[in-house]
Amino acid sequence: MQPILALLRKEFLQVRRTREMAAILFMVPLIQLLVLGHAMTVEVKHIRLRILDFDRSVASRQVARAFATTDRFEFQGYETSLEALKEDIQAWRTQMGLIIPRGFARDLRRGLQPTIGLVVDGLDGNTASVALGYARGILRQLMRQQLAHARAVHLLPPGSLRLVQADERMWYNLDLKSAQFMVPGIVVVLLTIVPMMLSAMSLVREKEIGTLEQLMVTPLKRYQLILGKLIPFLILAYVELAVVMGFAQLIFAIHMAGSYGLLAVLAFVYLFTSLGLGVFISTITHTQQQAMFTAWFFMVFMILMSGFFIPIENMPHSLQLATYLNPMRYFMSIVRDIFQKGSGLRYLMKDALPLAGFGIAIFSASVVKFHKRIA
Repeated sequence: MQPILALLRKEFLQVRRTREMAAILFMVPLIQLLVLGHAMTVEVKHIRLRILDFDRSVASRQVARAFATTDRFEFQGYETSLEALKEDIQAWRTQMGLIIPRGFARDLRRGLQPTIGLVVDGLDGNTASVALGYARGILRQLMRQQLAHARAVHLLPPGSLRLVQADERMWYNLDLKSAQFMVPGIVVVLLTIVPMMLSAMSLVREKEIGTLEQLMVTPLKRYQLILGKLIPFLILAYVELAVVMGFAQLIFAIHMAGSYGLLAVLAFVYLFTSLGLGVFISTITHTQQQAMFTAWFFMVFMILMSGFFIPIENMPHSLQLATYLNPMRYFMSIVRDIFQKGSGLRYLMKDALPLAGFGIAIFSASVVKFHKRIA
């Protein structure tokens, strides 16, 4: 035990003396959290909207007011012709056009179902579909109010109005805040990048300056060498997790629905994977630059196939099967379930067991390969 403690003391002193490592540990993750937390959002707001009103009635102005009073749309005014509306969309001055036909108010008074045209820039398919969904929701609500008013003033005959009232309830993310979903994913990404890169670069640095061979001739056994090199990064990863989570909840006002203790235990399991990959990278690289680029190579595939950006259900079936080989997939699901649903271990076992298996397998295989490499 004494040799490991001596090596731990050496590693902590080295971290304290290396300014770049301190920056990677704390400054870089906080900057990434701030930038990604604000920039990465699935919410669509301030969609630029122009209205082409051929009816020019009180009812058509109520439609315009309904769109102007929501932050989903940015009402830019009226257009005078369809050609002008097309020109605005072509020139990126607006993203959506709403066309109110002649006779709109008359059809409402008669209890008919008037047609309103929606023209949207479909270059960004996701934004276009979300914008259409927002517009349909506003129009449905407005038409329901208009028809109810017509029935109330006896403009429609009794029994002619059949409205369906939806009783909507939102569970877990009650305010539909994008940060509540995205920020826990960012925490997972940071908890993967930093331990993996630091463990890989630390071991490669020892090879670069020639001190790894010196450590090998000391009384340290090889497993003690691995533990002494990686335990500091395990401890620092927990410090990073606490700092990042604290800032995330403070800045983005997100709440933690589940248990901090359960998250800490499962994070310990996941860190076996990150540190194991770092050890593996150190065995196939010779310089810190190579280690950094190799770590990013692994990170790109792990992030893209974890469900962080793209839901796994939306991927082709072959890629969905491939995601089962990605440890980040399981931890991403665990962290989001703990954060948003407050899930207990009973509900997380389907992800925790594969994660533990991958962590042990990757860490053990990496340590064995490291032993062979330096033997």
